[in-house]
Amino acid sequence: MQVIVRDFVEADREALRQLFVVSRDAAFSWAVIGSHKLEDFDMSTAGERILVAEHSCHPVGFASVWQDDSFLHNLFVHPRYQGLGVGTMLLAGCDKYFSGAPTLKCLKANERAKRFYQSQGWRVRSEADGPEGPYFLMEADPRQQV
Repeated sequence: MQVIVRDFVEADREALRQLFVVSRDAAFSWAVIGSHKLEDFDMSTAGERILVAEHSCHPVGFASVWQDDSFLHNLFVHPRYQGLGVGTMLLAGCDKYFSGAPTLKCLKANERAKRFYQSQGWRVRSEADGPEGPYFLMEADPRQQV
């Protein structure tokens, strides 16, 4: 499967809004279906650098980075494309937008995401509670950085 990672363009917005809802509904199985809204994408990515993973001219995933803090805010891959390397490609594409040691928050209930990030060289730095529930603050392990 050929996937390219590129910068977001405004024409991507509607497809990414839908992908965001579908992906969150699948990943956050504990949340009520319908609790994720299309406009959540706009609020969650406002002011962030957005990268799009595209296959056959269709977005299949995206990542967003808050560059000032080297913070990976979102990384979502459509459920049909998970396990095919799309997330790894998006994460690699984000590297150039991290000015310092990158961090992210991963909900504790999202065990699959935690395993993915750990497989990519991220480690748990601390634990805390947030509006969506308990989470891990993770950081890229500098020993894993190329």
